[in-house]
Amino acid sequence: MPETAPSLTAPELAMRLQQQERVAAFGRFAMQADSLQAILDEASKVAAEGLDARFGKVLEYEPGESTFLVRAGVGWKDGVVGHARFGGDLASPAGYAFRTGLPVISNHLDREERFRTPALLVEHDIRSAINVLIQAGNGERFGVLEGDSTDRHDFNAHDVTFLQTLANTLAVAVQAQKRQDALEALLGEKEALLQQNQTLLQEKDLLMKEVHHRVKNSLQLVRSMLTMQAYRMTNPESKHLIEEAAARVMAIAAIHHRLYDGGSITGTDIATYLRGLLDDMEGLLPNIVEGRSLELNVTPFILDADDIAPLGLITVELVTNALKHGAGSVRVAVHRLASGLEIAVSDDGGGFPPDFDPTSSAGLGMQIVAALAKAEDGDAITVDTSVAFGRVVVRTGFGGGG
Repeated sequence: MPETAPSLTAPELAMRLQQQERVAAFGRFAMQADSLQAILDEASKVAAEGLDARFGKVLEYEPGESTFLVRAGVGWKDGVVGHARFGGDLASPAGYAFRTGLPVISNHLDREERFRTPALLVEHDIRSAINVLIQAGNGERFGVLEGDSTDRHDFNAHDVTFLQTLANTLAVAVQAQKRQDALEALLGEKEALLQQNQTLLQEKDLLMKEVHHRVKNSLQLVRSMLTMQAYRMTNPESKHLIEEAAARVMAIAAIHHRLYDGGSITGTDIATYLRGLLDDMEGLLPNIVEGRSLELNVTPFILDADDIAPLGLITVELVTNALKHGAGSVRVAVHRLASGLEIAVSDDGGGFPPDFDPTSSAGLGMQIVAALAKAEDGDAITVDTSVAFGRVVVRTGFGGGG
């Protein structure tokens, strides 16, 4: 029942990219969590934040009662989580999603004729909702992941893609956590079962690979949707913008690939990561990279995994801009400051026009860089006019430490 995906504006594209990063961050959290409840609580939070909605919840199916228990949630009144129940039949949005496996979008619950609106949603003034199935790879169904809003009426297929990817990742985490809980119980009874602890560690590694695989597939799905959208367009400028958006999604995929290839879910060596990312760009942009070198100057240090992804995207945007509009070799230098990181990208071209102001640039690339930098002084991007060639400097608010 998902609606047809609309064209993506710049803010919407930024939101979709942020949704994928939220899924990846949730996967990292799930791999380190020590309880199923903590995983379910985090999933509810990520669902609400990713949908820009106030409410989110995980509904666990109770086979004996054919009902759902609100196992975890955010935004709800005291006494709801752990106690409230929903019907599990086909007349219930959650029940329909659970039994059919199809996502359910209800953008106007006050006019909904397909299903009954649960009293709990009416009590909290919920106007719209999305329900998706939580199902592991072996077919085991845990329940339903739901996002609820008091003011949004525009949930669409892009939101379904995000929520379903999150639900798929949650299903893997639930399955792994259940195995871990069962194993820990056995280990308390018999020392002979210690060998299975190694199996559990291997399953954690498989979970990391599974999360990586699912997020990668989701990014490829978004890219395919954008490519199909561009193919149908007749306006050259609009077509070009959508194609650029698809290229940025593939850049995110490369960034994600490098992050998870680093072997650590908490931190990554910045020098190794950026060198690999620049190598990936030669494959992503073969037409404009050919014959031009991409040089890197950075002292190796470990950067938190949550900061590596935005650093990678900033670097990709700046290098792409230098390749498209500059000339000769492109040089990337990263320095660690007390207040964050400084990323400088330069090329052998003639530089920027004297009146160029990056803070007022209409280009989506510069807007993305400014949004990701998180600089506190408001001057995240500066153009170095003291040199005869092109040089852009970005100061970020993450990774500080001298």
